[in-house]
Amino acid sequence: MKRIKQILLYLVLFLAISFAVDAWRGRHLPSGPIAPLTVTTLSESKVDVFQRSHEQPLVIYFWGTWCPVCELVSPSIDWLAEDSSVISIAIRSGDDAKLMQYLSANDYQFETVNDSTGMLAQRWQITATPTVAIVANGEIVSYTTGASTPVGLWLRLQWAQLMH
Repeated sequence: MKRIKQILLYLVLFLAISFAVDAWRGRHLPSGPIAPLTVTTLSESKVDVFQRSHEQPLVIYFWGTWCPVCELVSPSIDWLAEDSSVISIAIRSGDDAKLMQYLSANDYQFETVNDSTGMLAQRWQITATPTVAIVANGEIVSYTTGASTPVGLWLRLQWAQLMH
């Protein structure tokens, strides 16, 4: 019983620290309603981000092929994309061919927008990668930056679906 209490205490402390770090890192990130935004994916699909977030909560994943932490988070995003709405925005990760080669080599299936100039990231005030935003009904309901666990991302998405 004592062991279970210790584990629960560590879990609560870990969650509190994680949320505090996210709040500090995200203090300059926009919140609330998003501006209308239509992006074109590498597969030439047009995605109306605002509209899609009204259909179901949308995970927007800002990352880069050059980002070592993204290598840890991208598999979780790919896993989420199997059953959830996900759009990834690859920041300054080369031309389309190079980015598609990277996605293929890692067997990532998530929809990807090539933000080769970093303009989308700048528009969203992204200063750290990876950053994951969850948008529901046209409003940002959650941000997390840096390393994230599959469970942590899934729980954030579940929270957004409850609010949706």
